[in-house]
Amino acid sequence: MSTSRRAFLFGRKLPDSGWQRFCQRLARTCQGLLRVAEDGDVADLAPLRAQDVRHALALCAEHGVQLALADASASLPILPTLRVDPSNLNDLAPLQGAPGFWRAGPGCTLETLAAAGCTQFQVEAGADRPVQTLAAWLSGPAPAVLCPTGHGLASGVAAVDVLLADGSAITLGPFGAQDRQPLRGATLQALVPALFELSSSEDAARCLAAPHWPWAGRLDALQPVHGGVNLAHLLLGQGGALAWVESVLVTAMPAAPQAPARPVAAAGDMAAIDGAGARLADAVKQRFDPLGRFPALPLRLSDPY
Repeated sequence: MSTSRRAFLFGRKLPDSGWQRFCQRLARTCQGLLRVAEDGDVADLAPLRAQDVRHALALCAEHGVQLALADASASLPILPTLRVDPSNLNDLAPLQGAPGFWRAGPGCTLETLAAAGCTQFQVEAGADRPVQTLAAWLSGPAPAVLCPTGHGLASGVAAVDVLLADGSAITLGPFGAQDRQPLRGATLQALVPALFELSSSEDAARCLAAPHWPWAGRLDALQPVHGGVNLAHLLLGQGGALAWVESVLVTAMPAAPQAPARPVAAAGDMAAIDGAGARLADAVKQRFDPLGRFPALPLRLSDPY
């Protein structure tokens, strides 16, 4: 039966492209506001439930669509793209049995977190800037400034529940002999050893020498200055390019530590560090998202010196 006759008999126009089929299925599956651009394969989704993003990512994988965090600092995504705004996923609740810890949704605002006592998210009085979500903060350059190299602990991020590119829902948090949580799932069991291998490379050694880690994919999380290894700190400044953040366990932290004083690097040394950082960023992206389900990593988030 021809498309025109089928549409006449059933009283509706059938989608005539993979993008249109994707958007129709997304509208049927997910709750929340969906806006589809009239020109170009770009849509914006403001989901009402965490499971809506899981459904959306599955559809993205099936239809070859990238899923991007709205207002993230990742490189411009390639088309077609679904931009997801987490603003409705803004729950904040104290963690039972753990005073001072809060479970926050990706859409929780920095102002809300600061009001709960997490002063590291305090917005300067009179600051003229839009309300920022926790997911956007995690994806942007702020953690690079707040947390010098090896000091991911200063972020107050204790653990992160994330959705990986292959659809796996995992928790990234404390790791090591003192941690009782095993690595669950084949994806995580393969990912973590690969990241530790990268963190012991010559490129990583160059980056660890910089006062600030400006590149996305913070392998310095695996060689912390204080405390144990925390896999959640890998995502500080990730640009929305490594995983989708479903929730974050946060706690209040004191003033951020000062970056260690280092002599001014020669131009050649800085170029070498930049090159090492770029290679590491690409390698981390490949380990987390080999199929490019999320946008490309931003190579630099801030000046390492």
